[in-house]
Amino acid sequence: MKINHQRMLKNFLEITKIYAPSGDEKNMLDYAKKELTKLGCKIYVDKAGKKFGSTAQGNLTANFKGTIKSAPFILGGHLDTVTPCKGVKPIIKGGKVVTDGKTILGADDRAGLAIIFEVLRTLKENKAKYPPVDIIFTLCEEGGMYGSKYLDTKIIKGKEGILLDSESNEELVVNAPKAVLFYVTIKGVASHAGVAPEKGISAIEVAAKAISMMKLGRIDPMTIANIGFVEGGQGTNVVMPELTIRGEARSRTKGHLERELKHIEDCFKKAAKMFVKKVDGKTIKPEIIWSTELKYPLLNIEPKSPLITHIKNCGKKLGLNIKTATCGGGFDANILAGKGLSMPIIGIGYDNEHTTREYLDIETFFKTADLVLDIVLNYKK
Repeated sequence: MKINHQRMLKNFLEITKIYAPSGDEKNMLDYAKKELTKLGCKIYVDKAGKKFGSTAQGNLTANFKGTIKSAPFILGGHLDTVTPCKGVKPIIKGGKVVTDGKTILGADDRAGLAIIFEVLRTLKENKAKYPPVDIIFTLCEEGGMYGSKYLDTKIIKGKEGILLDSESNEELVVNAPKAVLFYVTIKGVASHAGVAPEKGISAIEVAAKAISMMKLGRIDPMTIANIGFVEGGQGTNVVMPELTIRGEARSRTKGHLERELKHIEDCFKKAAKMFVKKVDGKTIKPEIIWSTELKYPLLNIEPKSPLITHIKNCGKKLGLNIKTATCGGGFDANILAGKGLSMPIIGIGYDNEHTTREYLDIETFFKTADLVLDIVLNYKK
């Protein structure tokens, strides 16, 4: 049983032309529904799109019937692309697919979708033993992984699989950080800056003091912290009465993340105490309002787990030396891990993604498809 590489390449060239940036994925959703229905899949579209304003109704999940008794294997990708993506003109040049330089190519993640479509076609056309396959196609991955955050997994029966959404097919991402957003409001005391500045408490001075005590940037090999937004002020002649700060901390180790968040919060509280004073016989002090929000959970798949061993063994048969890897960014896989799904990320051959220099290496694209087919064919649980 072999992948029809040329048919898959033709399909990829076709779907790169479908306009579907983050938040406007209806065209790609409609195409995917049509293709998976032709393949005999049971289709379900949730209502996630309404949560964040996509033109598409929701994420697409599907069940592809197997010929052996086994838990399903999950294949996943995302329906959206970044911009500029209107009027994509894919060109085959020197073993690569490129564009005319006016748009992105959209191989991130159209190459992943094309592989999934072709693997299912190959299974359907051949009399072979294979497990059921569950499909997850998400919305708005590029816009903040909003599709996966609101994904309804009710028809997904599998618990493990693979996401096709990275560069090298000899690298399997199994560990990516948990990220937490933090929000701080500093309430100072307003006063006329030209007449009586000593009667006020400047929120920005409190913030500056707190930040000067913080460890930010790369804290350790696992952990980073960053402040991204600082907003406040009423006028140059007013001691700033209030300031809001937004930032994030992320780590591939739970304990390190918790320590860093506590450190940041403590710095704000310590700084606030330094500005307590008496004005006209009354004690005034700044107020710190602190809150956090989970951005995405930890992805942490044991490198020696049966799933990873299976994927590596399939790679060896194709001459691929697949190594597990970590990453500092977040993926749909992080969100799916929080929903109980174990899905490492494999590369599909794109490079310079998110730019007009994006290209797809055709040989890597073909070999990843061969790999995914073998992974599915030899999966049983």
